[in-house]
Amino acid sequence: MLFLLDQDVDVAVATMLRRHRHTCLTASGVGLMDGRDDDLTVWATEHDAALISTDKEFGRRRMKNAIGHHVWVRALDWEAAEVLEAHLDEVLPLLAGRVDVTVRVGREGIKSSSDWK
Repeated sequence: MLFLLDQDVDVAVATMLRRHRHTCLTASGVGLMDGRDDDLTVWATEHDAALISTDKEFGRRRMKNAIGHHVWVRALDWEAAEVLEAHLDEVLPLLAGRVDVTVRVGREGIKSSSDWK
């Protein structure tokens, strides 16, 4: 699966995803270092990538209005890779099974939303 990391995501998340044989690009690597949240969403959707963010405000907006594939990791930056890896086997089918979905991942588990409010 192809993933795009928001600017706020620790590089350890990319390392972990690549270890699991996924392709992982960064916002700066695709020319969006200064891109707004919506720019990242558009790029990810156009390239069939799942966008990963730890940004609370961005995640809340996507839980209300799912666009493309968004993974909101609710963890401290340095814990994000560990938290996502613990739930990766649950997250992947949710991303593959829907057109528009936001998956919130935290230590307590996962929740997904395909809502548009």
